[in-house]
Amino acid sequence: MTESNDLLAPLPQGEESETITDNKPPSQSKIPDALLEKAYSIVRSSNATTSDGYEDAINAAFQVMDADKSGKLERSEIQAFIQTAATHAKLNVQLGESVIEAAVDALIHDAGGGEDDFITKEQFYEIFERHPDMLIAFEDTSASLRRRELAASSRFNHEDFDEEELKENEQLWATSFIAIWKNKWASVLWIGIYITCNVVLFAFKAHAYYHNEEATNLFGQCIVVARGCAETLNLNAMLILLLMCKHFLTLLRKTPVRFAFPFDTTHELHIGIGIVFALLAVSHTCAHICDIYRFAHADEDDITALFGDRLGPPKSVGGRWAYFLSTRAGITGVLMVLCMIVAYSFAFNRRKHFNRFWYSHHLLLAMLILMCIHGTGQLLEPFETVYWLIGPLALYFIPRFWRESPLSKLEVKNIDIKAGGVVQLRLQKPKYYDCMVSAGMYGVINIPEISRLQWHPFTLTSSPSDDYIEFHFRKVGGWTQAAHDLLESKIDDKEISGIKDLPIVKVEGPIGASSQGFSDYPVVVLVGAGIGVTPMISVLNDLLHNPGKVKRCFFYWTVRDRDSFQWFTELMDRIFEADKKNLLQIRHFLTSVKYDDRDLGAVLLHHAIRAHHKRTEVDLLLGQQIHHQVECGRPDWTEELDSVREEAESIGEYMVGIFLCGPNAMAKSVYDASLGISKKHSPFHMYFTKETF
Repeated sequence: MTESNDLLAPLPQGEESETITDNKPPSQSKIPDALLEKAYSIVRSSNATTSDGYEDAINAAFQVMDADKSGKLERSEIQAFIQTAATHAKLNVQLGESVIEAAVDALIHDAGGGEDDFITKEQFYEIFERHPDMLIAFEDTSASLRRRELAASSRFNHEDFDEEELKENEQLWATSFIAIWKNKWASVLWIGIYITCNVVLFAFKAHAYYHNEEATNLFGQCIVVARGCAETLNLNAMLILLLMCKHFLTLLRKTPVRFAFPFDTTHELHIGIGIVFALLAVSHTCAHICDIYRFAHADEDDITALFGDRLGPPKSVGGRWAYFLSTRAGITGVLMVLCMIVAYSFAFNRRKHFNRFWYSHHLLLAMLILMCIHGTGQLLEPFETVYWLIGPLALYFIPRFWRESPLSKLEVKNIDIKAGGVVQLRLQKPKYYDCMVSAGMYGVINIPEISRLQWHPFTLTSSPSDDYIEFHFRKVGGWTQAAHDLLESKIDDKEISGIKDLPIVKVEGPIGASSQGFSDYPVVVLVGAGIGVTPMISVLNDLLHNPGKVKRCFFYWTVRDRDSFQWFTELMDRIFEADKKNLLQIRHFLTSVKYDDRDLGAVLLHHAIRAHHKRTEVDLLLGQQIHHQVECGRPDWTEELDSVREEAESIGEYMVGIFLCGPNAMAKSVYDASLGISKKHSPFHMYFTKETF
C-alpha cells in the first residue's frame, strides 16, 4: 500500500459524527463520516504483487481500520467499516442494522474472536491466510492491466516472431476454428444446403425460360428473373411455414435428427428465410411489372406465338393491362403484395408493439394460401405451389384448430400469487402428456375471459413425473397483468378450497424447447435469469427422478430483487434434500448488488455473509434459512465455467451442455466465456444453447 503519514495517522478521538441516518447503527457515531470514507478509500487503493506485499497491505489495512490505534479491531470499528461496505455495494437499503450486526458477529466468530468482541492483528491476518482467494482485494489492477496490454501488443509484432511462436499462433487459430465449428456446424451445414437449393432451383427454371424463344421474344429477360424467383419462392414459403410447425418439430426433436438439425435456431432461421422471401417477392413482382409492360406493347404475332388464341381477340394497350390485372394471377398477386406490405412493416416493431405484429403477421398465412391460387390460371405452365405448401399448411393448421376445440380446456387445480407479481398456475394433466412431455418443454396458454385471440408461451415448471402441469409467469405486460389480476381475484386466503368461479384455461402443448436437450450431455449447466428460471426448474425436478446419463448438473440463478428468491425457496430446499447423490451444485446471485473483489470492505462483507451461512444456514441477504447461499453481484462466467470444466474433467468427462434462458447480454457473456474455455482446453468443449420462443 502507498504509505502516507496523514492517511495512517490515528483518527481523531471523541469527535462526534454527522447526523446518523436510519441505516447506520448507533455504534458508528464515534467515527466521523468524512474520515470513515477517507479510511475506506485508502484500503480500496491497496497495492500488492508479492507475498511480502500482501503482508504489508494487510497490515496497512488493519492500521486504517483500527481507528483508535488500540492494536485490535473493536466491534464498532468493524461495524462502521462493514456498514460503509454495504453502502458502496448498494446494500444499505436492503440490509438493516440487525443484519449488519449479524455479519459483524460472523466475521468476529470466523476470525476466532469468540466472546472477545474484537479481532486482533494476528486473527485479521489469519483470515486471509485461510482464505487466499480474498487476497485479490490487494492486487494492483492497473499494473496487471499494463502487463496484459504490453503482452497483447507484442504478440502482433511479427518481426519478433520466431518459428515456434508462429506455429503456436497457427495452432491457436486452428483450435479457435474447431471450437466455433463444434457449436455451429449444423447451422452452417443446413444454411449451405439451403443456399444450394435456392441456387439450383433458380438456375433450373431460369435456364428453361432463357432458352424459350417465344417467352423471351414477348417478355424479354424479365421473364427469366420472374420465373426463377417464382420457383425459389415456393421453396422459401414451404420452409418458412415448416419452421413454425412447432408440434412437427417437437416430434423430430425426439428422433436422432436432433443431432443433425439446429432446432434451437429455428426462430433465427425463420427470420432469415423471411428476409430472403421478401427480396425474392420484390424481384418477382418487379420482373412481372416489366413483363406486363412489354406484353401491353408487344406485337400480336409474338403474343400469339406464346399463348395461341387463349387470350381472346386483340386488345388495346390499356385493355391488355386490364386483362392481366383481372386474371387470377393478377388479382392474387396484388393481394399478396398488400399482405406483405402490412405484415412486414409491423415486423420492424415486433418487440415494441407485439400485439400489432402478431395479428398482422397472420396476413402472411393468407398470402401463402393466395400463393396456392396464384398459378392456377396456368398461363405459362402448370401450377405447382399448392404441392409445395399443402403439407406444411396441414401441419400448421391442425394444431391451431385443435387448440380452439374443447379438448384444449384444462381444469384449474391451484392458483398461487408469489412475491414480485409471479403467478403459479397448476392445471390438470391430460393423459396424452405422459407419452409426449419432457422436462424443459413449454405450453401456450389462453384465458378466454381475458382475450379469446391471445395465446402466450410459458415454460412448464412441473416435471414429467408430476400428476399435474404447472406454469409460473410474471406480470410484465398487458396480458400477464390482466391474468395476474384475474387469477388473484379468484383466490380466498390462497387456499384451493377458496378458489371460486374458476376461469377457463386452454393450453396448447407440450412444445419442444432447447432445454429438453439436457439429457444428451454427461455434464449440464443450467442458467436462468429472473423468471427465466422456469425451464430449469422442470429440468432440476426431472433430473432427481431420472438422471439418465447426466453425472453433474450446475444450476445458476440470477435475480435483481432479493424477494424473487421467494418464488422457489421451498422447491429449492426440497431439491437439496432429495439430491442424495450430490448430482446438483446450485448457485444464486443477487445482481442488483455491486460487488467489487478489489474492494476490501466488499470482500469482508461477502466473507462474513458466507461464514454466517456456513455456520447457521441462514442467508443474511434473504433473512431466512436456506440451503443455497445467495452470492452478491454478477457471476464471473469465465471463473464459474472454468470451475465446471475442472469438475467435469475430474470425473473423466470432456463435453458440457449449457442451457440458458435470459437476456441477450447475459447469453453473449456466457457464450463468450464458454467458447474461450473450449478454445483453451481442447478437446474439452462446452456446447451453448439459448432458450427462444
